Amino acid sequence: MKIVALSKEEFDAFAYKHKYSTYYQTSAYAEASRYDGLDTFYIGFVEGGSLIGVTLFLHKTFYLYYKYAYAPRGFLIDYTNPKVVRNVTMGLIDLLKKQHYAFIKIDPPIICSEKDRYGNVIYFSNTINDILKILKQNNYIHRGFNKYFENYKPRLVAFVNLQNDIKTIYAKIDNKSKKIIKASEEEGVEIYHDPTGNIQELYRFTTLKNKNRKRRYYQGLYNSFSVNNAIDIFFVNVNTDKYISNMKKKYDEELNENEELASLVQDISIPDQERQIIINKKIASDESLNRYKNELIYSTNLSKSNPDFITIGAAFTIKHNNGVELIIDSYLDEYLKFNPRYVLIWELIKKYKNEGFMYLNLNAVVGDFNKEDLGKYNTLNDIKLSFNSTVMEYIGEFDLVINEHMYNKFKNSIEKK
Repeated sequence: MKIVALSKEEFDAFAYKHKYSTYYQTSAYAEASRYDGLDTFYIGFVEGGSLIGVTLFLHKTFYLYYKYAYAPRGFLIDYTNPKVVRNVTMGLIDLLKKQHYAFIKIDPPIICSEKDRYGNVIYFSNTINDILKILKQNNYIHRGFNKYFENYKPRLVAFVNLQNDIKTIYAKIDNKSKKIIKASEEEGVEIYHDPTGNIQELYRFTTLKNKNRKRRYYQGLYNSFSVNNAIDIFFVNVNTDKYISNMKKKYDEELNENEELASLVQDISIPDQERQIIINKKIASDESLNRYKNELIYSTNLSKSNPDFITIGAAFTIKHNNGVELIIDSYLDEYLKFNPRYVLIWELIKKYKNEGFMYLNLNAVVGDFNKEDLGKYNTLNDIKLSFNSTVMEYIGEFDLVINEHMYNKFKNSIEKK
């Protein structure tokens, strides 16, 4: 087997058609990574005169002239073929050892299992154990079946199937989430698709979630993927005029109901048992009336400082082949009462279903389905899985050591941070 350098055109032509194709293994992602300070190169694996695999490598120097190479979401090869894996591995070690690489990291999107929203296994791969055995026989170190976010990329991700009609998709959403979406929309939550590439405004929100990512990273993604219209930016707004109008309407409706109940409570002709039911309704109405009154006051004050609308969150997606991935969404903490993520996901489902995509990848979820307290991740699974999502569990992350001493030095430097 030979390893050859590829142009980005040659790389993309093979990569887009591969079964493990992801936006991470594209020339657009390579271009974006350079904005983030990473160097890149494309290589192909040739056997019998034919290209049997490719990979994009991101690489960086971490000590003196020693480097590490990362194939984001893994090599695009046949992992079930022991000969292919062995030849690719030996060829890479021989090539990269001469260039002072300490190790290679891969995290291929090989599916171990699929789970429903409750964590029940609905599919298990009958080849996963064989692939694990092949990789370990070739000295790949498996970083484990972690349940949280210990790896470079999430090991468990939530997918929404967009192949059904929109009525069926909506019917399978959790009833609680439907009520939240309706309430949030009545409070004026709206999703704005920004066509201008407003990275500065996007970054104002994404930095709340990931302070390590610089603005240039998002600019790089936009510059690279917008060439083929493969990236969308969204802002989550509260329409303050709509918020006030709806809360006033609800307050007035509840006030009328409350007054009718108050009148009935005073009616001595009503039997005691029926009167108690009315009293209970009156108590519940009092609580609703007070809630709408507070919302009306809050919405009025919000409108004074933010006429028309206020932006409370942002998100962006990348489209690749027949699917869409939600890369990041982030919101101002003081406005989480509006439950903006529910509305965002529902609007994305409708938009990309209408555009003919087959799935929406909501990205990372936690693998502890039965744990009651997930700390800061408490709402992560609740929201994403309530849309009848299927959880894809990937095989995980592997390291291929080329220089053991420098590999250990890299690990020690990471652990000290």
